[in-house]
Amino acid sequence: MTDSPTPDGDCRENALGALRKRFPETTLLALGQTALWDEATKATLRRRLDNFWPEAGMLAGVHDTDYFAKLQGFHPANGDAFSLVGHDDHKTRALWSAAGEMSQLFGSEDVPTRELLLKEAGVSLKKALANAADPDALLSELTMAWGWTGILHAGWEKQISAEVKLSEILTTLREQILWATEGSALGQTLLGWVHDFATAHPEALLPCLYKYLLPRLYELLLGAPPQNFSTTRTTTLLKFNTHTYHLPRFWLVQAFLDPATRAQAREAYDLAVEGGEQYTLDQFLPGARPFDLVVPGRGRGTLRVRADGSVWIDTPEPICLPGETVVTSAQQLAERIESALGPDCVLIGKAVALLPMLTAEWTLVFHEGASGYSWRTAKMMAELKKLRLHVPNLHPILRIKYHTWDSLSAVSNVSLTLPPHLTQALGREKLEADDFAACWRRGREWEQKRLNELLGLRAPKDLLASLERSALLTATAEYATAQRTLKKLWEQASAIREQERTLLAEIREQRAASNALEHAKGDDFRARGSVLDSAALTERNALFDKPLASNRRRVRQLLLEVKQLKRERKIIERSPKALASRETLHRIEAAAEIAKARLAKNALQTIHGLPHTDYRPSAWWFPQVDPSGAWFNKVADTAELRLEELV
Repeated sequence: MTDSPTPDGDCRENALGALRKRFPETTLLALGQTALWDEATKATLRRRLDNFWPEAGMLAGVHDTDYFAKLQGFHPANGDAFSLVGHDDHKTRALWSAAGEMSQLFGSEDVPTRELLLKEAGVSLKKALANAADPDALLSELTMAWGWTGILHAGWEKQISAEVKLSEILTTLREQILWATEGSALGQTLLGWVHDFATAHPEALLPCLYKYLLPRLYELLLGAPPQNFSTTRTTTLLKFNTHTYHLPRFWLVQAFLDPATRAQAREAYDLAVEGGEQYTLDQFLPGARPFDLVVPGRGRGTLRVRADGSVWIDTPEPICLPGETVVTSAQQLAERIESALGPDCVLIGKAVALLPMLTAEWTLVFHEGASGYSWRTAKMMAELKKLRLHVPNLHPILRIKYHTWDSLSAVSNVSLTLPPHLTQALGREKLEADDFAACWRRGREWEQKRLNELLGLRAPKDLLASLERSALLTATAEYATAQRTLKKLWEQASAIREQERTLLAEIREQRAASNALEHAKGDDFRARGSVLDSAALTERNALFDKPLASNRRRVRQLLLEVKQLKRERKIIERSPKALASRETLHRIEAAAEIAKARLAKNALQTIHGLPHTDYRPSAWWFPQVDPSGAWFNKVADTAELRLEELV
């Protein structure tokens, strides 16, 4: 169910109306790992609620129970605990970022991978890198996502986001904000908020800062403090102890512990994740349940309830909670955990198990495209119902689909400075905001056409001609001169090689004749009964020995002549003129392939980046580009809302 805009621009709030009818007391829960990326853009929903359903509450949460981003083998030379990195298909190829992402205007984490460059544009990175002074740096440049950075925890041990000390990451975070906002006035506002909070709370954790920033970003977008709005953290929402185990959010935990239902629950979970990136439960150690326990100071690990009565948490250093009886209920589990580890542990579902926990109490708010595994959750719920396991009345997910770039039509007298890939796509470095709204889709079409053309430019001369027409590389004449020089040298060397072939053919003939004489000499010896008198020796000398000696002399002479010809040919082929011409060809071909790769990289960033940022824009982009609020208001008014059912 989606909202449908009427001709006069107002929206019939079909999705919100249906939600209000079914769940009039619901709170809409918006979770994100950072406040500085796209999460606070959900202020669009608060604006819509204020107009249609003002009493509805919004709960904005910092999802702080995942491990902070790390990259195996990455250790900065300066020894800092945190480091700011981009994402490419080389040095940071395996990067998975969480809780520290930020993008410049138009920036997105869309990597023009080596595979895409080859498949979509026929780029030979081997040729492009052949003459590079620093191949590593060039490969990173050619496969780098534009306008996106992530903060990496560079220490040796993994760290839960909820335990990252603000004081340790603060310098890197400030660097990231300054980079992303390019020193703008809005950037100074963000830095001011960060400074004020860090000064007032020197012992604070990073999620506390994000929680502090969320209402301020909402207010910045809405023009007033958000109403019916509160903030939280998942370490608070999903705290699991003897005071919380009975809450609806932990219903699925009970299902996986109760002997009457755990087999069905396990079967439903495994069927849902089968064929995906998530593990089925039998791929974990014995007793695994689809939940992780976050233990303060000890990390996060899979929860395992063993038949011998023990409870295990597979944190980096596994924790065993011994017991005489098997845990069969959420209450028993909470008692066991609290008695051994305290009341502050957090129980969070793995992948598809998290959504049914949260939607038992709240309506989750997702951007379009976020949490792409939700269909697997729906599959698990369907399997549970097939197996006749009780499923509570779960709230649907509320999806928000923005029309970010079309909404720039509401902005007048604002000139946008385009990044390199969009400058290539649209042919201008500066463009009025409303003009960008009108032509950004056409730019994607042009770049797809460009990729198709690049894919057809296989021969170096064709690629050079295309680059010269675009004034990107002027080397056709130099390339042709080098080719002509090599052709002349090749013709000279070929004439000598032909002489070599003639001589080698004569050598083969001489050796064949010698072999025939040797065979005839043997036959003659046997015919004489192996007895040779002086007359026979004289006769055989004339018939065989003298011709054989003559042949051998001729072969030696011919071999010397071939050796001399080879020497002359090598001199031509390896002459300074030939070497210089070949170096010129390799250099120009490499330069042409690099230019081709850059064109393809820009095209891929446009084709993939614009739709992604259209759906998930960074919240602070709006006031930075348009302090009047017209852009944000248009995005809020035109956003499509739909309900996604899990049951």
